[in-house]
Amino acid sequence: MATKVPANGNLLIDEVWAKEIQDERRNRLVAQRLVDFQYEAGLLRHGDTVHILAMPDFEADTIVPGTPLTPIAPTETEQTLVVDQYKGKAVAVQDMLTVQSAYELRQRYTNKISRALAEAIDTYIMGLYTQFDAGNVMTAVANITFETIIEAHRLLDVNNVPQDGRALVVDSHGLSDLRKVAEFSMYDKTGNSGLVRNDGDDPNPGFVGTIYGAPVYWTNAVATDATTRKCLLIYKSAIAAVVQLKPEIERDRDILLKADLVSGSTLFGAKVVRPDHAVVIQRTLPV
Repeated sequence: MATKVPANGNLLIDEVWAKEIQDERRNRLVAQRLVDFQYEAGLLRHGDTVHILAMPDFEADTIVPGTPLTPIAPTETEQTLVVDQYKGKAVAVQDMLTVQSAYELRQRYTNKISRALAEAIDTYIMGLYTQFDAGNVMTAVANITFETIIEAHRLLDVNNVPQDGRALVVDSHGLSDLRKVAEFSMYDKTGNSGLVRNDGDDPNPGFVGTIYGAPVYWTNAVATDATTRKCLLIYKSAIAAVVQLKPEIERDRDILLKADLVSGSTLFGAKVVRPDHAVVIQRTLPV
């Protein structure tokens, strides 16, 4: 018996199927909303490197009347953000499959490719946790508790990180932990209707509430090692990012393959520029 369709497409030809292809529930994309894109404009036309200058901090001198201040020669530091992450994905939708399948495939694969490109950026950004200060990597805990959140904020406070602009990023296990903490719903400890609230004011994907003024985002794209998930308390300027080529989709026709081609690509880079402006909350993996 002749093969009716290529093996990689045989699940899409009608026999007895549901009316819709069930879309996979995926991680919510949040990391790109939590980083600094202020350097992006300079690379939109050309170039691959941003030079980021940092001015030194000063301590005030004591002025002695009649004695001039002593000028110093300040030393600036430089960091470089390189746009070197080039990601893409292509799909060939063969004519035979298009004719025999009841589903409109090109748009569905377009959506899947777009999602994959966005996930590539999110995953790369979340993986930069290794560049944060070692002193801001908390000892692993079996559960994220009330004390865990307070300690994470303390680590930012001692580094003079502004209160506004912080965000907490947790995975599914971390979110479950937060929902079990009694203090999160005690009015007398928060002065509000709850320590965690979701009033619909934040339209960003993954937003699940607010803790002590810091929005909480849920994503399963947080980095993982062999034993822990790397949840973050992060200030926006901790990481600088540039997306030089926004995720884009192109379509073409391969007359020899007899297929419609759907191809997507993106070009980006990211770097930790303030390593003391984020805290890694290590949550052990469940047994």
